[in-house]
Amino acid sequence: MKKVLLLFLCLCGLVLVNAQTNQKIYVYGVDFSHAKVFAAEESVEQFASVFEGINLLLISEPEKYDFSRMFDSRVNMVIEPMVNLLSVCDYSNLKTLNNTYEELDVPAIVKGYDLPQQEGKGVVMIAKILNKPQSLAIYDLVVFDIASRDIIYKKQVSGDAGGFGLRNYWARTVYNIIKSNKVRF
Repeated sequence: MKKVLLLFLCLCGLVLVNAQTNQKIYVYGVDFSHAKVFAAEESVEQFASVFEGINLLLISEPEKYDFSRMFDSRVNMVIEPMVNLLSVCDYSNLKTLNNTYEELDVPAIVKGYDLPQQEGKGVVMIAKILNKPQSLAIYDLVVFDIASRDIIYKKQVSGDAGGFGLRNYWARTVYNIIKSNKVRF
């Protein structure tokens, strides 16, 4: 009986230790504030509206845009910081006739986020370029420590565009990235 009780206490201790080391994961959505749009006819204003709409899709269609598949772990969707950032973004240099993009200063971008959480892991997709002729978007997929803002994981990812309407066309890139990537950190 003592052995069974001791085994039970050890298992409870392991569960508690494991629970304390597993931090929550917060997905903040897609940051389009540094994006370039190559060879698209739509206006800057149309894209500004679409960028907010794509982030809202992450909430309104959680089964389709399920980031937990990417991490094999439960995630918390918190898009308000990204929607707020995009609402005050200056898109005057959004459109380009150059199909290349500059590497982004991801640590500086992450440090600039105004986030409500103080701890855990944060996830954001930072858009680099939306290439209309290739029907392709390229992002940096970033996982960071919320408290220190240190980058834990960064990978350049791309997704094929498709669908009817401007929002759905570019939202498909996010869906395809979620579907085809697994993140381990």
